[in-house]
Amino acid sequence: MLDRLLSRVNLESKEVIMSCNLYPLCKKEVETIQHLIITSGVARRLWIKCDNCIRITSMRSNVIVNHFCNFSILGTSNKADRIWKGMWLVFAKEIWNHINRIVFNSGQVDEVEIFALA
Repeated sequence: MLDRLLSRVNLESKEVIMSCNLYPLCKKEVETIQHLIITSGVARRLWIKCDNCIRITSMRSNVIVNHFCNFSILGTSNKADRIWKGMWLVFAKEIWNHINRIVFNSGQVDEVEIFALA
């Protein structure tokens, strides 16, 4: 699924010509799905806010699949675990949507808005 999201690196692999593959918000790292959703400064701060909100203090993986798998509460039912993983998907989707609004509509990063919408 991750290779279907149109990051600049994925577009390059499909031979789409671009002037630059750097993530437009930081202009320091290439734009991979992992960087967009997990390791960019914006994403990292948002995941910390999410962890603080649900009172989780564990370290999160920088590998997107592991990050997703770690987003669960040990000792909960399968239903509760699915809810937590659903929260991860909603949060990641809102980060993706917000970044697209910024890039395509020349918007500003608003971490409070991302957190509130998720």
